[in-house]
Amino acid sequence: MIHEVNGIPVTIEYRKVKNINLYIKPPDGRILVTAPRQISTKRIMEFVNSKAGWIERARGRMLQAEQRQQEERGTGVTQEQLGIMLRNVEKYVDKWEPVMGVHAAGWTLRDMKTRWGSCSVDSGRIRLNRRLALYPEACLEYVIVHELCHLLEPSHNKRFKQLMDSFLPDWKERKKQLGTG
Repeated sequence: MIHEVNGIPVTIEYRKVKNINLYIKPPDGRILVTAPRQISTKRIMEFVNSKAGWIERARGRMLQAEQRQQEERGTGVTQEQLGIMLRNVEKYVDKWEPVMGVHAAGWTLRDMKTRWGSCSVDSGRIRLNRRLALYPEACLEYVIVHELCHLLEPSHNKRFKQLMDSFLPDWKERKKQLGTG
């Protein structure tokens, strides 16, 4: 049976809990209620209805936060900027792979929340954050060299930093431009 409060679907789950608990779940703001097995659906819905005002406010805040996060993830990178970035990725990959003596199995552009790039050493696949399209080319080159270095040294140890120093002596300044220095 589908339950609703102010037109919002409510899912009830009976669990080994002592109290009725009310959750608003991202990303769509659905309502989850966990309740002890012995409490009737009628009593649970009375509780939920008594919290209707709070649900509306909390759900509104959560949906606004989700909207902001989606907008930030989209970052306003245009197709034109991505096209330029892709051409620059090709340019720097062609430049650096022979110099470093490595070859990445594949490159992917994707939305990443916390990283500028990542490298799966086992598969040789490298992912770059689409937001790099909004930064100077020097930053993109830095991230490409950084990820290619991981094919030589998987961790960020002393050897990794020595490799970065030898290939891209100004890498620390470039890193600072990304706000991660």
